[in-house]
Amino acid sequence: MNDRRRWLAPWVFSLLILPLGIVVGIKFTPLPYLLARAGVPVDRIATISAIVNLPGVFIFLWAPLVDVKLRRRTWLAIAILATALSVCVYFPLVGARHVNLMTALILAGGVADSLVAAACAGLLVKMLSEPDQAKASAWLMAGQLGGGVLGGAIVLWLAERLPLVFVGFITAALISLPALVAFAVPEPAPLPSSWFRGRLSQIGAEIWAVVRSPDRMWSTLLLLAPGGTGAAQSLLPAVASHYGVGATGVMWTNSLAGGAALAVGASSGALIPGDWDRRLTYAGAGLTNALAVFVLLVANRPTIYQAGTLLYLFTEGLCWARSVALMVEIVGPGTRDASTLYSVLSAAATIPLLYMIRLDGVGFSKFGTHGLLWTDAAANLSVFAVVVAVFAARGLPLRRSTGSPVPSSGPSSA
Repeated sequence: MNDRRRWLAPWVFSLLILPLGIVVGIKFTPLPYLLARAGVPVDRIATISAIVNLPGVFIFLWAPLVDVKLRRRTWLAIAILATALSVCVYFPLVGARHVNLMTALILAGGVADSLVAAACAGLLVKMLSEPDQAKASAWLMAGQLGGGVLGGAIVLWLAERLPLVFVGFITAALISLPALVAFAVPEPAPLPSSWFRGRLSQIGAEIWAVVRSPDRMWSTLLLLAPGGTGAAQSLLPAVASHYGVGATGVMWTNSLAGGAALAVGASSGALIPGDWDRRLTYAGAGLTNALAVFVLLVANRPTIYQAGTLLYLFTEGLCWARSVALMVEIVGPGTRDASTLYSVLSAAATIPLLYMIRLDGVGFSKFGTHGLLWTDAAANLSVFAVVVAVFAARGLPLRRSTGSPVPSSGPSSA
């Protein structure tokens, strides 16, 4: 195993996760832009965006698949190729004529692309030493964000020059390439195993341990609250024309510069002291996201769209970083099946993203672009106000006195 660990450099994970990043980038930037250009109403686009992200809610149901029977690298290659195939199938349908069929196919493809994340996470844990795991985690996030930038920019550039059917084939080819890297991972053959026997009961026990802990349960409820979701990201390209911004502006602002803003925002989370209460800092990150929305409300001009979108994406990256920190704290070091519980929490954190996309769409349908933006900002402001009120009422300090403040007791630590 030591030889394998030396061969499998942490940076390899930035390549393995690229397919997921590309597809996420497509869902958040080219898809809403192309649908809006085809005449699909923004509130309908909001509904579509919420639906196609549903696999992130239910990933824990099929994520255990990558731990049984086949090597994880094989599951990863299968997931990558299935993701590429789904892009070939649904991309020619992007538009107003086949909206329902397109949405169903993207939803089905989401099962495959979510398995890319599960397989990458399993390989990272099983194939690398602890010091290399920390480095690989950073490369993994860089690859996912980079893939989002790459996917969004390339698809928008191609869509301005080629029919969508060719755009789908070229994008699928890019997605497929990391499958070759997956087969090169020197993973040993898996041990014989059964298909998921006792798995659901184990997940239930871990969830029940969270429910029985008041502190962990409060943190989990905060993940389910409508703050810190960055839901407007998937709708900003759809309202770009309201600011006089075209395809080129969306490509540069939402994809290329926007991806960099997300990455810098996520990295800025490391500057927050580790002993600050993560519930408060998560709500505070949502507050900064709300303040970014106010920039977009200043005027309907291209410069305002560019500045407001970049600030929104920067603060969204910070929200993502604090969300991960909060989930890691909820899981705790004493949890026996930490990866499964983390998947459950990650799925739970996706729920508010979906309903906020839908609510932002409703805000647009009632009051236009300003309705969308005020809806998004109000959610963050409300969550921050509630959290601050709870801290004030209970006299909770900003800084914690211990390094592991949230109890992780449960069946795994008994």
